[in-house]
Amino acid sequence: MTGGLAKPRVAKTPRTTALSYELPHRIHTARVYPVKSSNGSTIILYGHEHGVRVVWRGGRPFKQTPPPSTQPPKTNGDTAMISLDSDDEDEKFEDKPEFEDEEDELDPLNPYPNIIQSLDLHFGIDVLQLAILPKFTLTAEGSKSRGIEPLKKKIVFTAACADNSLKFVTLPLTPPSPLSKNREEFRKCPADAYAGKGNWGETITNLTSHEKPSDGVSMTVDLNSANTSQTKSAAQIIIASSSGELTGLLRFYRVSIKAPQNSADPFQKINLAAIAKSISFNPSLSGQRANQLLVADKKGACRIYDYKELITTPDVGAGGAVLEHGTWLTSLYTQFQNLKSESTIPQTNGPHTGFGRKSILDAQWVSAGKSIIVLLADGEWGVWDIEGTGAAQSESRILLTKGVKTGSQSEFTFSGYIDVGLKTRQPKPAQTTSKFAPMTPSTRKSVDIFTSKPSNGTIRGQISVFDYPSSSPTHPPEQSIVFWLGETYTQISSLARYWATNKDPSKNSGSIFNCSSTSRMVRLEGVDLKEERCSGIEQIPNSSSTDSPSDLVVLGESRLAIVISAKQSSKDAKVLATAGRLAMAERASANIGPLDVVGIDQALARMENGNSSARVKLF
Repeated sequence: MTGGLAKPRVAKTPRTTALSYELPHRIHTARVYPVKSSNGSTIILYGHEHGVRVVWRGGRPFKQTPPPSTQPPKTNGDTAMISLDSDDEDEKFEDKPEFEDEEDELDPLNPYPNIIQSLDLHFGIDVLQLAILPKFTLTAEGSKSRGIEPLKKKIVFTAACADNSLKFVTLPLTPPSPLSKNREEFRKCPADAYAGKGNWGETITNLTSHEKPSDGVSMTVDLNSANTSQTKSAAQIIIASSSGELTGLLRFYRVSIKAPQNSADPFQKINLAAIAKSISFNPSLSGQRANQLLVADKKGACRIYDYKELITTPDVGAGGAVLEHGTWLTSLYTQFQNLKSESTIPQTNGPHTGFGRKSILDAQWVSAGKSIIVLLADGEWGVWDIEGTGAAQSESRILLTKGVKTGSQSEFTFSGYIDVGLKTRQPKPAQTTSKFAPMTPSTRKSVDIFTSKPSNGTIRGQISVFDYPSSSPTHPPEQSIVFWLGETYTQISSLARYWATNKDPSKNSGSIFNCSSTSRMVRLEGVDLKEERCSGIEQIPNSSSTDSPSDLVVLGESRLAIVISAKQSSKDAKVLATAGRLAMAERASANIGPLDVVGIDQALARMENGNSSARVKLF
């Protein structure tokens, strides 16, 4: 056992190393904390059927403490000291973990960090959603960090539970020592280790519950209250939560940073036009961006809401009371569905198939909160440059710095497609029965079971955005993007470089096949969940010197997999460049348009079948 988790199963391929941790409970969601602990460990939080588990991976391990000295038993006639001052008052345990001076060297055969510690926060209920603060907030310095210094020493998150409750939790950033977890009172009464009693240094604020489980949670920090001289209140954490009540309901909560209260009621409630698919606060701390909440709904619209640009309206049902709510700044719409699309994504058949706008699976802020990236159910993904500050230098700005209250946009600044049908696309066997056979109730039932098309469930997907330092200190941080769609995982190692390379697809599309893996899309292989359904993805800093800035965390139903990408060889780069030029030439002659990952796979397949000397499978 390592840190409370069993040793992982290791599976290696020429391009990846996959670590699979089998867990004793069903898991629902996971987040990687953007700040490392004091000993250098990466922190992973995941919600399971009983609460939240916090995992510390890598970093400096604990010092080996000597076992407690055992004294020989007393014999009859020996003197014994009796203390009359204790009077059943036990001293409160104070944890003082000690770590080694350096990290352990990685095993050359298994070059991955070990899990040094884990902690279970037992809530007694399933945790379905987790929200953490953005990296820009937790790493802010100077005047922007005024009032949020206490957050830099704690793990701060919000958990949405299956009983409709919301819990705001703070926890020390440093992992608890083995001595702390093996306390005698925990062995006598395991319930004393449950969350909410403060034995781990945690605090819990119970937020007023929804009438249905929360579909999405997001957090930000309100710094204006701490930086203005008119108000004496400290900086506060703002929590947004959406649920499927009626047509969709959005709630906002305030929690003090210095002294979190035991409970909190919402200060704003907003009815939505459609149930939200995902929500996320703008990660930037500059200007009004931190007040903006991105709401992506199931009808194909992304809307930006500013909770601080208040509007007062009378509430007729509350005896003439006045309600305050924020302002919807702008709306971004996806294109309409096309039944003749060449997409290989299986779609759910229904009475409204092919009507309405394309469904959104996920939407996230990118480019320091100046752009939005979305993933659609048909495999298309795209970026809206809402401030016109991206690599393409768009002339039309969707959202001005001060915000607009009207207007909409449908066209992406640039986009691409992800194909998920290559693995499962197989020819169907021909029917041997005559189509003129009589259709009786029994034969109809057998046809429905054995020969009809299988019913495809709704495809699932997610976008993971990972911020990492750029190669130059004068350049802004770069971002790695990973798309999960069905059973396919695709990565863009550097969104800014990919954007710059593809800002003019008609002229520069061929450059995505150069040897630099940061300026193209790469399909991630080696993800094996043992027939379990994927429930989420995250990115963590890479554990070895590879071309990828991050490793991929994939959640199954009862297992957690970490996929480490291998360094790309020069041979693979040459094969990819050759396949790219071949595919570009074919598409140019056919006048098809810009090339995507599907075209690369098709070109590689033709290279394998037509030239035995170049039989190298890259994806």
